[in-house]
Amino acid sequence: MNEFLREQNDHRDGRLRAIEVNQAEIIAFQKAMLYLKFSCEETDSLLYAGSDSLNSLLYKMMKASDMAELEASFYNKTSLVNEAFVEQKVKRLEQEQPYVQPPSQEQANEIMKSYMYLFLSSNQT
Repeated sequence: MNEFLREQNDHRDGRLRAIEVNQAEIIAFQKAMLYLKFSCEETDSLLYAGSDSLNSLLYKMMKASDMAELEASFYNKTSLVNEAFVEQKVKRLEQEQPYVQPPSQEQANEIMKSYMYLFLSSNQT
């Protein structure tokens, strides 16, 4: 099994619940999340793009996909184009909210990691 598909900490938010989804629903959710993360210009989308719960669900959907191995190989690397897009969106957010204290470099790296998920951010390589 691809290393990227190994179990993550699924129990951090309590008891797991089972749902049934088909491949079309998996693809639709993945497309919606990828749009939110890497195409949506609205800075408010960062709230959801970096959500641990949504990233966890995105991982689970990828793992349940008929194309899990292929997707894991595709995502388990950096995407400089998507990273540049996210960085620009973060800069716009900082300009919109100048009263918010900027995070430390360590915090900024962790935030970027969550925004970039399923891809690796360049500070992870």
